[in-house]
Amino acid sequence: MAVTLAGADSPSEHLKLAAFTAMAAVVFIWLGRRQRRTGRSLVAPNETMRAGNRLIEPPPPSRGHRTAGCVWMGVGGIFVLPAVFNLVAAVHELIG
Repeated sequence: MAVTLAGADSPSEHLKLAAFTAMAAVVFIWLGRRQRRTGRSLVAPNETMRAGNRLIEPPPPSRGHRTAGCVWMGVGGIFVLPAVFNLVAAVHELIG
């Protein structure tokens, strides 16, 4: 049943799906940890910028950005589960 739900027929397709979902999980978890640790947006990191003859300080860390980092880590955690299922399905097809 799991094989038909995954839409993969061969062990190589399961391994490709496992690799793709594992890479997505790593990226989302890395981004989430970075945002949670710094408390700043992913787009505007904590660097001072020069505008004309003045230095502009970055915005202070915010609780909302830390919470968003936790959410991104949760999204990455959701991608871990299909990676494990596809890896188990590939091993199961190779063995049995």
